[in-house]
Amino acid sequence: INLSSKHTIWGKDYFHLLSIRSKMPKLKISWSIILTVLAAAGSTLAFQQSAPQPVTLRLAQSRIDDASVDDDAVALFLSRRAVVGGAISLAATTLLGRTAMAAPAVLERPQTNQKTLIGEGKPLALNVKLSVLPEKRKAWLEQIRDNQKLTRKDEALQFSISEDVKTPSTFYLHQQYANEAAYRAHLDSPHARRYNEFLEVEKPFAAEPVSYFFSPLEEGPDWAVKKKRSVPKTAYCVTVNLYPKPAVREDFLDVIRANKKGTDTTEALALQYTFGESASQPGTFHFHEEYRGKEDGKQGFDAHAGSPHFAGWMKFVDTDPFVKPPEVYFSKIIEG
Repeated sequence: INLSSKHTIWGKDYFHLLSIRSKMPKLKISWSIILTVLAAAGSTLAFQQSAPQPVTLRLAQSRIDDASVDDDAVALFLSRRAVVGGAISLAATTLLGRTAMAAPAVLERPQTNQKTLIGEGKPLALNVKLSVLPEKRKAWLEQIRDNQKLTRKDEALQFSISEDVKTPSTFYLHQQYANEAAYRAHLDSPHARRYNEFLEVEKPFAAEPVSYFFSPLEEGPDWAVKKKRSVPKTAYCVTVNLYPKPAVREDFLDVIRANKKGTDTTEALALQYTFGESASQPGTFHFHEEYRGKEDGKQGFDAHAGSPHFAGWMKFVDTDPFVKPPEVYFSKIIEG
């Protein structure tokens, strides 16, 4: 851990406290209180510099599990304060004797007080990131696949499940619906209720799942009434959250539109390039991409990363256009 610069005081004072703890057993002040304060302070530091809440870059909320963010993608955006703060919080928590507790199961409900998520008539897309307890993996997969199969049949235009390429049992769901009414019908369906009952009883998650709602952009006026997307047996997926600065919003959208158009019209191995603006956080954009080819689709992704339109995107990235570090997650579709 790098404890240099203005953050040295945190490391120095923290480890000094640890060293004198055994030497001063009769000290009247409560060590539990001190370490609790340190844990809170560390969490605050980490929170201030980390993204809140899954187009690929040499960069990359998460609120769940940053270990699954691709290391190469985020190398240029690592936050020293977040690392130090997180380490302090973790160490203090461990010394207090706390054990990790599974977060409560969070259903696929809108995380907003708005009466509508995206507006009447607009197509709706949903990205979800989940970390499943290893011992619950098999049971959860059985339940989510049952939900997926019936949702595809009756309500959704798309429902994909993919697993992180580096972190086993970290999964990403991508769903698309013709409109918000179709999504709410899904929530009220017998299979969705059955799945939610499983979550409430079994509590299969290692951390609280995070959902991102958005309406897909640049898909054409008849996109939502077209036939449902085909279901690939395998594909290489890229899930992204981007936070462009307000001042470069239009430039960002111009480059993204060009990237999408090039991907959709010139890349034979590209299956999907979906993006849209967050329903609850204006200025935040979410992406879901899928590629086919050798190595479970990585061939298609590599071709995308070497394309002229992607080079244009990278030129834009080099202008430092983001408010906070993007998050990029790589995963593979799991079917059957």
